[in-house]
Amino acid sequence: MRRYLSVWFPEWPLDRLRRARRRPAAPPPSARPADLRPFILHEKSAHGLVVAAANAPAMAAGIHPGLRFADARATLPGLASEEIDRESDARALAALAGWMVRFSPLVSIDGEDGLMIETTGCDHLFGGEAGMIAELSAQLARTGYGHRTGLAGTPGAAFAVAHAAESSGTILPPGGEREGLAALPVQA
Repeated sequence: MRRYLSVWFPEWPLDRLRRARRRPAAPPPSARPADLRPFILHEKSAHGLVVAAANAPAMAAGIHPGLRFADARATLPGLASEEIDRESDARALAALAGWMVRFSPLVSIDGEDGLMIETTGCDHLFGGEAGMIAELSAQLARTGYGHRTGLAGTPGAAFAVAHAAESSGTILPPGGEREGLAALPVQA
């Protein structure tokens, strides 16, 4: 029976940028004062500039991805921003996928902000599925990447659990997808 681990990085562009700019002797990203001010990444769209990503202080002020840049600036006139670098984000995600082969040789990129890992036959190396997720999460946390994980018997179920379960690290038992997914919101 195949098993899949979905790893989703909800703030991938922001985390990647923080990590790229961090100096080795700097405190962790969550401890820096600059992270306490509202900040967004913007990009061009058919309707002009739009918010592509927003940090927690910006989101708390009502700014969210998809919002027009002009509306975001009207909401917070001193809003710090810069253009998103999708190419660097994609390169960094590919590099992270290469690093993930320490957990399984079958790692693929899942969209712009996630990875899908087939863990079939690999979890015993970490003391089981829960041990594998704990080790992966600990290593990602040390690198400064916020993430959510979900493990199930199909890629779609693993994706849904990673994105919508109450807590990260949810494991649906083999054959338990129907029951496990029933509690999730419909959009999952």
